[in-house]
Amino acid sequence: MTHMTLSDAMLDGCRAVGIEPPRKTIIGQWVKCPVTGKARSNTSGRVMIFDDETGGIAWNWATGEQHTFRVGGEGYGKVSAPRRDPEAERREREEREAVARVCADIVRTAEQAAHPYLARKGFAEELGLVHEAPWRHFPHGPLGEALTRAMPQGDGPWLIVPGRIGQRVTTVQFIAPDGGKKNVLNGVMGGASHRIATGRETWVCEGIATALSVRAALRMLGRSATVLSAFSAHNVAKVAAAIPGAIIAADHDKPVESLHGKGTGEFYAAQSGCQWVMPPCLGDFNDQHQAEGLRAVALHLRGIAV
Repeated sequence: MTHMTLSDAMLDGCRAVGIEPPRKTIIGQWVKCPVTGKARSNTSGRVMIFDDETGGIAWNWATGEQHTFRVGGEGYGKVSAPRRDPEAERREREEREAVARVCADIVRTAEQAAHPYLARKGFAEELGLVHEAPWRHFPHGPLGEALTRAMPQGDGPWLIVPGRIGQRVTTVQFIAPDGGKKNVLNGVMGGASHRIATGRETWVCEGIATALSVRAALRMLGRSATVLSAFSAHNVAKVAAAIPGAIIAADHDKPVESLHGKGTGEFYAAQSGCQWVMPPCLGDFNDQHQAEGLRAVALHLRGIAV
């Protein structure tokens, strides 16, 4: 029987939530690591190995998803679930609720306007939610200070991309004029998305610019489609898998060794069980739009039947 090592179990756990395994671990302590497919400076992932070294927890702060991994196979025993800390769980719920209220306030007070980022992506006439000073809605105290530190660097105005689960805003993405992006700290991204069009088909993309290019290409083809932006490759797969017949417009990312040599977008799209398509060259469909024109994107999407 094949033995599963702790490293194997940790790798599987990290894949399950869309993060890279850390280079080093510290028993009994959370260790930062990057989200899969992002720069190693992106440390929204966390991994902790249990004190008995028979398992641990992988946590993606960006999506809010957690996965408990366990060593298994011949010669290994089962691992008990980590002890619950009701007080810590209560504080975590309260913080998520506070962040959700902040997100709702930011969306409510944002104005429909053009934004430099949209213009750079080929949509100068597109109106988005724009906010000059979203930090005004951050609470006083440690949470507000943490939210401020987690904002992208640079000056506004900020393009606001809300993420909703059902009708409720649970996260927002801040996009600076120069393209710097970050989702609000401790917002719930897992399962959240932003709809930019409604129609018969459903297409799920990562970024807002990709979603705009896909929407424009489908309209060129005369196809009626709901188009969603779901922020990350892992979350795109989660959102699409919950919608019967959804199609994923995946990013064509560089191969990642821990994802069996596939790019992040391809790996999670293939895992979703949904129909999916990605651009022929590295990049996303907005990159293809800007490099080759919208007609090239439309021709590439035309072969995807519903």
